[in-house]
Amino acid sequence: MSPGLYHLHEENSLLSLLRQGDRHAFDMIYHRYARELFIKAYHKTGAKELCEDIVQDIFTSLWTKREQLEIRQSLGAYLHGILDNKIIDYYRQACVRLKHIDPLIEMLDQPEVSPVDKLTFKEQESALHTYISDLSEKMRDIFMLSRYEQLSTDEISQRLSLSNQTVRNQISKALKILRAKMSRQQENRDNNAPEASSAS
Repeated sequence: MSPGLYHLHEENSLLSLLRQGDRHAFDMIYHRYARELFIKAYHKTGAKELCEDIVQDIFTSLWTKREQLEIRQSLGAYLHGILDNKIIDYYRQACVRLKHIDPLIEMLDQPEVSPVDKLTFKEQESALHTYISDLSEKMRDIFMLSRYEQLSTDEISQRLSLSNQTVRNQISKALKILRAKMSRQQENRDNNAPEASSAS
């Protein structure tokens, strides 16, 4: 049996045992895929605690729904697909929360949105995610705990073992950086926009 077929056969055996409630099979799947899922999630979000939560949620769901599993691809591809969807959902929810919590991206809120405006929104949403990822690790973690998980300054201070003043300073700096970058991004877009041709 070729290595590829053997690996598929082994996966099928593990899945069969998993559906029967075999904890050892679940542990083998966890140890095989948890680290690579975490690394991928961290690369996309840059938030250690968030990534740990996402990976934990994936495997908790895998166990609780084991009897209903229908996997038509490799187990690795299945798990990575779930991870991708969770990251997309996370960013969607994060963007909505940011729009309600802070004026950072009020420029995206328009009462009537044309197809062109929708495209602009997606571009700015993507830029915002990039700018957040570019923050220093400590600043990014504090910012996301504040804006995405909506934790108070005291809660963030206790979780990260930092002073309240440090937390407040980091949030303020993050907002300042993000506002400046979003403003420059908007200015660049406006400067590069084609001018409307005058009527002949």
